[in-house]
Amino acid sequence: MPVPKTVETSPRKLLRDIVFEQLLTAIEDGTLEPGERLNDEELEKWLGVSRTPIREAISKLADIGLVETAPQRYTRVAKPTTEQYAEALRLLNGFHELSARWSIPNFTDDDVAAFRKLGDAVLADIEARDKHVLRSSSAFADYMVERTDNSLLQQVARQMNTRVTYTSLPTIEFFQWDIFAAYVTGLVAAAEARSAEDAERVMRTQAEATDAFLERIIASRGSAPNAD
Repeated sequence: MPVPKTVETSPRKLLRDIVFEQLLTAIEDGTLEPGERLNDEELEKWLGVSRTPIREAISKLADIGLVETAPQRYTRVAKPTTEQYAEALRLLNGFHELSARWSIPNFTDDDVAAFRKLGDAVLADIEARDKHVLRSSSAFADYMVERTDNSLLQQVARQMNTRVTYTSLPTIEFFQWDIFAAYVTGLVAAAEARSAEDAERVMRTQAEATDAFLERIIASRGSAPNAD
């Protein structure tokens, strides 16, 4: 297991949250690879903290599907499967539909301008066929989520977004560039009109496109169950 810098403490964050962020970053950037075993003693040396915040952070990572555990057998970084990706993406789309319905009618002029700018960044990535579209599209959708003023939706959507991002890179070859461009353009237009109804129509169309997208992935790749 690689040895990074010791976790920096912060008076504004709980230690378990700092450890969670450190482990999450290590999983997302590949420092901790899919299938890698997580040993408490090694993690204690690595992160420079006690076992309790490590176990709390691992439990949180397990809740969002990035770590899997089997009592007396293993704790390891999860190996993403097509089923996990499909499940998380469909659920995340549902949260985004709620976010659009609840936030867009209340957008200010500044909100619309900021949302349009985020949409333009997605469209630029689409035009360039850049895999960073996964990041820019997350920022675009997150803007709606953060303006729902619903803390529970925000929390769960962030967890699902993390899971989708972790499992999505192998699927970029199936990305529906033109369809996604229409989705972005449609949502920006709905925001300019402050129309929840227009936003819902765009999201329903995107949900249908997502189902077709996932069917192509599953047909091509099939199941990829984790091995013990």
